[in-house]
Amino acid sequence: MKNVRRMIASAAVVLGISMSSFAQSGLSLRVGGNFPVGAFGEGGSMADIALNNAASTLGGAATGLNAGLKYQYNLLGNLGLFASADVFYNGLKNDLVEDLKNLDDDVNLPSYLNIPVMVGVNYTVLDFKVASLWAEAGVGVNFRNISSMETEQEILGSEIEAGTKYNMAATAAWQAGVGVTIGQKVSLGLHYYTFGNSAIKGEPFAEDGGLIGDWADKLTGEFESGKLNPSMMVLRVGYHF
Repeated sequence: MKNVRRMIASAAVVLGISMSSFAQSGLSLRVGGNFPVGAFGEGGSMADIALNNAASTLGGAATGLNAGLKYQYNLLGNLGLFASADVFYNGLKNDLVEDLKNLDDDVNLPSYLNIPVMVGVNYTVLDFKVASLWAEAGVGVNFRNISSMETEQEILGSEIEAGTKYNMAATAAWQAGVGVTIGQKVSLGLHYYTFGNSAIKGEPFAEDGGLIGDWADKLTGEFESGKLNPSMMVLRVGYHF
């Protein structure tokens, strides 16, 4: 009889833990701001963003936005696993924008997209029922893209659209963060992301559909100019479904 009671008690404990884990597992939507740090946020001269040198080793990135999805599955007690996919957008700092706009009002300025896909672990440090404090770390791959820089110029009476197209790069990525979840529905997190060095590669272009554009295209070719290491602090709010 005692063994039966022990088995029932053990089953109840396991069932209770499983139900608790299921209740805390689920999908969340996250939005917030990202703040470039290190070389990714530095820059301030035309040399950092010339037509054939998108960022060199300095990104010149401004404060940006982020949004993403995260799925968390609680393994046991306070320990869980997660998978996430996010999009980070950053334009250029104001001084770079002003320099380029002074050069040409019609220029379409490049911007940065970083799209990390990660898996990791999450641990609830303190649980006060109405609120919980957690920490997490994750690794994965980041897909970085720099949008094209384009301008229109008049050469020998012909309007030529010229600029630079940049290649997408994929690099290893990792992040670490801490945060608080309130009422199992809303969370606030502070994270550090870094995406690793990758060469900036691309190809200048010039086209107008005429002889001048054809001639200019023949002079262009692929280039590689320095390396970029996007790193940022991220502050965001999450809603847990």
